[in-house]
Parts: sequence; C-alpha cells; structure tokens
Amino acid sequence: MKSTFYGILASIDWNSNRWKELPTEEDLDHSNFKYVVENGITFTAINFGHEIFPADAEGNYWGLIPQMAKTMPDVNKSRYVEVVFLKSNNWRDKQNYIVGIYAFPTFEKSFQPFPFKKLSTEFFANIKAQPKNIHLLASPLKLLSKKDLVGFLPPGKQLGKQGFNYLTEENVRNILDAITQQNPSDKKFESIKKQLVKHLDKTSK
Repeated sequence: MKSTFYGILASIDWNSNRWKELPTEEDLDHSNFKYVVENGITFTAINFGHEIFPADAEGNYWGLIPQMAKTMPDVNKSRYVEVVFLKSNNWRDKQNYIVGIYAFPTFEKSFQPFPFKKLSTEFFANIKAQPKNIHLLASPLKLLSKKDLVGFLPPGKQLGKQGFNYLTEENVRNILDAITQQNPSDKKFESIKKQLVKHLDKTSK
C-alpha cells in the first residue's frame, strides 16, 4: 500500500550567513537547539552551500537535519517523500520561516568532509540530493498562526519542535504554491516545482 506522505517539514537552526558559512556568535547564543547552545557549534552551516562546496563522487550534496540525528524517517512513511522543506526560527523576530528545500532526497547516515576546519574535519550528515534539486529561497516563507498553517500540515498537527512533520500530497502542493507566490521570479524554484508536481501526479495516483 502506498504511503499517504509525500513531503517532510523539518527544522534547522538559524544562520544569518544563509547556511553557506558558519553562523554568527549571536546565532549560536540564541539557537533553539540545545546542542548548539551548549556546544557552541553547528554543522548545518553547509546545508545550502551546494553551489560553493563539492558534491560527493556520485554527484550528491550532503546536509544535516538535526531532528533526524537520532531518529531517521520511517522507511514506509518516507518511501514516497519527494521533498523536504527546511524551516528555521529567526531569533530576531521569533518567527518560523521555510528557508529552502531538498527535492528528491535520500535519507542516509554518513560522515562527510566539513569545509570549515575551525570545527572539525568531518561532520555527521543524514540527507543528500543532487545540487540542482537543492535550493535556498531568496524570500523565505513565513509560517504564522494556526489559521495560516491550515493546508500546510495534516489535520490536527502543529509545527514539530523536537520532531519533524510528515506532509500529505495536498500539504506539499499548497506549500509549493505559497512559495511561488512569495518568490514569483525564482526560475530555479519553478523548475524544481515543475518536476515535483510531475512526480506527485505520477506517484500519488
């Protein structure tokens, strides 16, 4: 039987340098991730460095979803997952934003080279995708009240704090459309969205 879930909404810690460089000291101090605050480090700094740092030998770029560090997605639930939306809480305005996506991802635990030698020679990674399918939004999508989230999450669900949210086909399509409205001139996103919609039309039948 096919899964009813086609997407995941997961959190990463805020990075004022757009997850292409190490975050600021203020980002670390105000993080809503206990590990980051206690250790003063984060390895999500490379999550959207796919246009700067190299892919692996198979052409995939690796990132880290902290909420999956201990518990990876359920095999059956994630079998048809086509996209992961990454959200982050901006400590300055206390708001959550969808900041980017990994389309057609693979979930796998691995240790990968970390480009910032200041912290470590390698880091723990658990998601990978082709660089062409990874995208940081120029204008993040703000996630506001429960009323505004209707259609973005399955009925009865709230934004995950410790875990992540599985998303239905309808949720995925609604979020994609909302991102388009927020970023009407984003050609790369529209290209990724077109491919995602095509896959959804095929796999959800």
